[in-house]
Amino acid sequence: MSPATTDGRAYRDLVIYRRLLAQARPYWWHLAGVFLVSVLATPLALLAPVPLKIAVDSVIGSRELPGSLDAILPGFATTSEVSLLLVIALLLVLIEALTQLQAIADAILRTYTGEKLQLDLRARLFGRLQRLSLAYHDSRGTADAGYRVQYDALAIRTVAVDGVIPLVTAALTVFAVSRKRSAAYLGLTAPAPAPAPTHAHVAA
Repeated sequence: MSPATTDGRAYRDLVIYRRLLAQARPYWWHLAGVFLVSVLATPLALLAPVPLKIAVDSVIGSRELPGSLDAILPGFATTSEVSLLLVIALLLVLIEALTQLQAIADAILRTYTGEKLQLDLRARLFGRLQRLSLAYHDSRGTADAGYRVQYDALAIRTVAVDGVIPLVTAALTVFAVSRKRSAAYLGLTAPAPAPAPTHAHVAA
């Protein structure tokens, strides 16, 4: 395949994607809602290991609770290891419940927005096919028109709902997790402070 043919096909694909996104313009508020709900998966994914970290650091280990959590919890919740473990278990249940609610809301919004986009595009395609001449339908066959309406309309959902939004959300999640791990790695590998000079060194 020549470079000119490849460039021409890429240009046509880009034009199709732009037309599909322009077709989805009346539903940008719906797509924005799907995007915001999808983005919530990132902080929830970052919060998932926090209760286990607290259990290892503050129950098994001897570190103090994080300042923000210590300020929120009542005093009796941090008086013993058993009460702190109960708080950690509640945090695990709460984070998992929020994660499931986010997944349900994301699925509902994706389905609703995708169906609305498909219905609108199918109505436009059907109206366009009705305006075509009988000679066109006679030469192409009725199966072609039915296929266009039934299956080609799925492309707008695939691109707008199942393609662009998950791609951006996954990129944000990877960026956030990578940044958090990099910060943790830099914290572990930070050079230790130099020891204070002893009296013998001062005297020398």
